[in-house]
Amino acid sequence: MNARPDTLKVLTPPESEPVTLEEAKAQIGLMPDQDEHDTLLAGQIATARRLIEARLGIAILATEYRATWKTAPAVLRLPAPPLLTGSAYGLVVTADDVELDEGDDYEVEPDAVPATIELSKGTGKRVVVTYWAGVEPGDPIDPLLRSAILAYVDHQFNNRGVIATDGSTELPQAFDTLLAASSWNGGW
Repeated sequence: MNARPDTLKVLTPPESEPVTLEEAKAQIGLMPDQDEHDTLLAGQIATARRLIEARLGIAILATEYRATWKTAPAVLRLPAPPLLTGSAYGLVVTADDVELDEGDDYEVEPDAVPATIELSKGTGKRVVVTYWAGVEPGDPIDPLLRSAILAYVDHQFNNRGVIATDGSTELPQAFDTLLAASSWNGGW
């Protein structure tokens, strides 16, 4: 059986983005009071975050997920590391719609990448795990990922027409280099 879930859904998206509009404007050479491109830039920042999360298989900012296994194996791998733990970030595990108890029914390895849940009960059943992953609000974001987001925004802003003005339509090599340096699994 596969330790990865059959489905993964975002329940609560991040409250903010890892790069501010002001930082993006500075990256592309706009003054803070130039606001005619604010909506475009905000969209590009969000797109960059989501692209990086998808390519690296991580959560950059605190995000709530629901992962479902139709037939659960003994060890579940929670996508989108790092797992957020503590009272502010709930972890709920159910097997066939019955909530399981940590310690009695399962054990969590939060420091594994990705975090794992070892089931003592629920194996072979439909298991649903609701959890939070990413970086806590207020904690620093990996500077390599921030730089990758800014590189993406800069490239997309300067190449937003049908034909790129500088003849380049591919993302700069620096973007891939930053992602490779941030990858926990060797993929980017």
